[in-house]
Amino acid sequence: MDKNNPALKNLLDLAVNETEFYKNRKTYTSLQDFPVVNKNVIKEHFGGLVTTSSKEKKVNKIFTSGSTGVPFMIYQNQEKKNRNTADTIYFAKQAGFTIGDKLLYVRLWTKELRKKRIPALIQNISPINIEDLEGEKIQHLLTKLQKNKSPKGWLGYPSGLEKICDYLDAINSKPIHCNIKSIIGMSENLSDDVRSRMWYYFDTPMVSRYSNFENGIIAQQTASSNYFVINWASYILEILDFNSDRPVKHGELGRIVITDLYNHATPMIRYDTGDVGAIAIDPDQPFPVLKTVEGRKSDILLDTMGSMISPFKFMSIIPKYPEVKQIQFLQVDNATYTIKINMDDPFNREEELLSLFKSYVGQDAKVKMEYVNEIPLLNSKKRKISRNLLTEKNISREKSLSV
Repeated sequence: MDKNNPALKNLLDLAVNETEFYKNRKTYTSLQDFPVVNKNVIKEHFGGLVTTSSKEKKVNKIFTSGSTGVPFMIYQNQEKKNRNTADTIYFAKQAGFTIGDKLLYVRLWTKELRKKRIPALIQNISPINIEDLEGEKIQHLLTKLQKNKSPKGWLGYPSGLEKICDYLDAINSKPIHCNIKSIIGMSENLSDDVRSRMWYYFDTPMVSRYSNFENGIIAQQTASSNYFVINWASYILEILDFNSDRPVKHGELGRIVITDLYNHATPMIRYDTGDVGAIAIDPDQPFPVLKTVEGRKSDILLDTMGSMISPFKFMSIIPKYPEVKQIQFLQVDNATYTIKINMDDPFNREEELLSLFKSYVGQDAKVKMEYVNEIPLLNSKKRKISRNLLTEKNISREKSLSV
């Protein structure tokens, strides 16, 4: 990682010399002399974060609302855009995807995101709207894939790919032979259940990618490990304590904070992504890896003693109850929880589920079962397995105070 030192110094020097926000940091000695920032800070001080040199050049405007629904924009210089392209090619190849293969891209395709027909054809992208993944439309898609023998790769929300697996389960399908070479899940936690079913039906291993709109690809799993290989070539990654800006020990959960080495238009130095993870040493990797990416802090429930519980524990519950169509676990108060269930028939295993849930959150927990017709999706059409309503309220309060 010493190879990053020139790029890091170049970025920090640029920030202190060309932005109003960092001009008082000219005597810095290390990255840790810079403050941790987040979306709210960047929005509030955006004018003071844009470098003077980038104001004279063409920049790319990057818009995102993420899972929070709060609009957010940054500028990226052309070198950063080129870097993202190179990162995409490299990490796609690590997952088995070759540029030129057909990319089956499953996500919410809004009017703003929908690619024009000609660029999509040139890039060989087949946009698949997650809202269209129902019964006959899934069958129509699979029929088309089987007729087309060219190499292909899946990229998309695990919840969308799960819909395809659920359909194949329902019709007792055998594996689909349509020349799939890679499967990459993004933007949501990937459960072992979805990973194994996609591997079974499409005969290639599935990996999870950790990325965001404002930066790019931050880390990606390998086919042989659940660990995420960090994109150290483009970022400095820190795991910081939840209540201070000190680093946590290897293996401990904390805030994922990154420094984007190549965005010289809107420097993102020690940017708190809002995600939670833990770093570790893998003897098979030359540099530290992400042991886990737990999703956003607002997705993480606390047990009755105040300790965090990995969302993956709740994801592991789903395969045990195949009769349940949808399920979501919510934290309402410090020791009060709600389990939302959507299913067609009466649920006869309520006590069993309550017992399992309490084994995670604490036997003294107050748990309410709520039966619903639908568990609503986020605006992005992603579905959360867990929601901490207490954390969401605190985040909303912080946003209102920053406006």
